[in-house]
Amino acid sequence: MDNPPQNIKPIVSIGMFVYNGASCIRVAIDSILNQTFKEFELIISDNASNDKTEEICREYANKDSRIRYIRQSKNIGAGANLLFVFDQAQGEYYMWAAHDDVRSPEFLECNLRFLRDHPDFVASTSPVKFEDGLPDPVKMGDKSLNQNTVEGRFLGCLETWRGCGRFYSLMRRKPIVESKIIRQQFYIGSDIAFILELTFKGKFNRLEQGYVALGRGGMSGTGNIYKAYRTNLVNWFLPFREMSLEILEMSTTFTFASRVRIVLAILKMNLITSLHQIKTEMKIRLCGNRL
Repeated sequence: MDNPPQNIKPIVSIGMFVYNGASCIRVAIDSILNQTFKEFELIISDNASNDKTEEICREYANKDSRIRYIRQSKNIGAGANLLFVFDQAQGEYYMWAAHDDVRSPEFLECNLRFLRDHPDFVASTSPVKFEDGLPDPVKMGDKSLNQNTVEGRFLGCLETWRGCGRFYSLMRRKPIVESKIIRQQFYIGSDIAFILELTFKGKFNRLEQGYVALGRGGMSGTGNIYKAYRTNLVNWFLPFREMSLEILEMSTTFTFASRVRIVLAILKMNLITSLHQIKTEMKIRLCGNRL
């Protein structure tokens, strides 16, 4: 039987979404349990895995009452599973955690302290990197968005569109509850559109302490992300089509100068990504689908 919610409402909720993560989920769970801040709940939603994920998660849940393990009866899709863990959350603060990501022990403590001291910020994170790489606030998309205006934060986010490290920040739960984009169909760049939406609610912080090490086992690391979201011919030339429309709609009240910059950024994003998509597909075909 899946673990019931805790009787005491936690301060922080952490949502871990997983499918066939047996090879790396132990390290991810351990990095959460080893946090210096202890007043959290860890909600794990197993998307009907067919490896040893269930066995591992139940082992941890039986040892630590802060863990709530829920196994889906069938695969509901990655996007729905991501939403499911959030909807189970009870804490005032929230964080998504992939099953192959690792956080430094002080991550929760440092970022929670910052958010409590700075009510004008909606999220805070430590430097983000890939497990085999180095932090880069631009490429990893975790650079602070501390501009005092929405337009400033919005444009600042677009300048770091190549990654979306901010998605794995510690966030205030209320702005996520109020989000419309997070409830929509997932598409390439929907995580960026979500962060852009949150810039209307407040600022984003990047500390110098700690780190988040992202695993490469997710869809974005396989080389097949374009194929997964490509539904028609238009997606070859405008891979960010859905996100582009969201951006234009969100920025209707911005100044003319800002909107021009946004249109130019959209064109650049789609051009670069379209070329990368073609290059990726050619590489897959030449390598026999082995990247």
